[in-house]
Amino acid sequence: MEKTNQTLKRGYLICLFLALTIWSMATTSGSGPDEAMKYDICNYIASHGKLPDGTDPALRNPIWGISYGFTPILSYMISGVFLKIAFLFTTNAYWLYVAVRFTSVLSITGMAYLMFQIGEYLFQTNRSRFLFVMSGTLLPQVMYLGSYLNNDSFALFTIAWIIYAWIRGRDRHWDWKSCILLGTGIGLCALSYYNAYGYLLMSIPFFFISYWKERQIEGEGKRTDMHRMFRMAAVIAIVAILLAGWWFIRSAILYDGDFLGLRTTDKYGEMYAQPGFRPSERPTPYHQGWSWYQMLFTSGWLRTSLISFIGILRTCDWNLMGRGYLGIGMLFLAGIIGYLAGGWKRKIFSSDRLLHITFLICMVIPCGLSIYYSFYSDYQPQGRYLMPMLIPFLYFVTTGLTLVLEKIPQKVNRMLYGGIYMFFILISAASFYYVHALI
Repeated sequence: MEKTNQTLKRGYLICLFLALTIWSMATTSGSGPDEAMKYDICNYIASHGKLPDGTDPALRNPIWGISYGFTPILSYMISGVFLKIAFLFTTNAYWLYVAVRFTSVLSITGMAYLMFQIGEYLFQTNRSRFLFVMSGTLLPQVMYLGSYLNNDSFALFTIAWIIYAWIRGRDRHWDWKSCILLGTGIGLCALSYYNAYGYLLMSIPFFFISYWKERQIEGEGKRTDMHRMFRMAAVIAIVAILLAGWWFIRSAILYDGDFLGLRTTDKYGEMYAQPGFRPSERPTPYHQGWSWYQMLFTSGWLRTSLISFIGILRTCDWNLMGRGYLGIGMLFLAGIIGYLAGGWKRKIFSSDRLLHITFLICMVIPCGLSIYYSFYSDYQPQGRYLMPMLIPFLYFVTTGLTLVLEKIPQKVNRMLYGGIYMFFILISAASFYYVHALI
């Protein structure tokens, strides 16, 4: 049975990789959100063999007055390597875009692999593990992120890496391998996307609390264990700094101490953007005197963000069919209700309180950042900004659905699981068809 399950997992990963590759080949050049600007960074790296300076006029967008060179670009660096290889064979724009998208294809495939690993720790049955993985990786927005050049897909991969390191470290009392895994995940995540930084923040309390919770030792042994705890924390920090620290030092040197690059981005936007596109001229809710309530509900921010979390595709202008939204929404709602209702009875909350609280905070942080950004900086109700909450959210949904489906007789239970699997397969295939066959 175990061998069959492993074969099914490998088969799923291969099929997902092929589906993402086909989608990346079917998408027209530069059609993803700001994909042409991101391609410029990859092209610079492949052509010059060095990292770009964000202030370089050659990279500056004529409308927005900025480039993507100011903020972390590790995924674009990887894509630059693929582009360099592609240059050996072709100069055709279509194939060059396919080459740079390969990083996104690999990122979502890698996320799926890590979700399977996470599922081994969090769920008792393979049916629940497949539900967890398929509901995430076949979500139309996730498939779309895996088909064009962006930082979001790489951020999802690094988030899955960090969560896997958390759970593995907790269950193995933070051995050396777990600490190195977490340090690596933190370093990679730091070079992905700022809206994923909640996982960097929450790694600190999760490590210390989970470590100490597993080792309630008295007397001299307690002091010795504290020494080990801080040694392991140092290992995590050193690995993370070695992987990511150089970028922020470089940014601080290039941009007068602005190690995040955000202040310099706004500065260049003010200097070089076309009238009406400067940061100070954007008609944000704050500048228009709206309340938070007006932005979230009256303007439709919340509705649009939630729908696009499931999948508004192409350049955020192509809605998925309404029944697909309704079906996914009902499944997610049933999972959350099942978790809240069944969790109290099964004492799920108290049995793994630390992980649940950490997951909840990691869901709140990207939502809060997206709301804040839309209100004060640039009104963009986009579900991809909420994507860092995906894996914790799906943990709660899958746990809830599992609790509900457990109450159903075994024969019907298997049929329902199979039906849900087939639904996600069909919804991802339909979203591909709607984006590519009907345009």
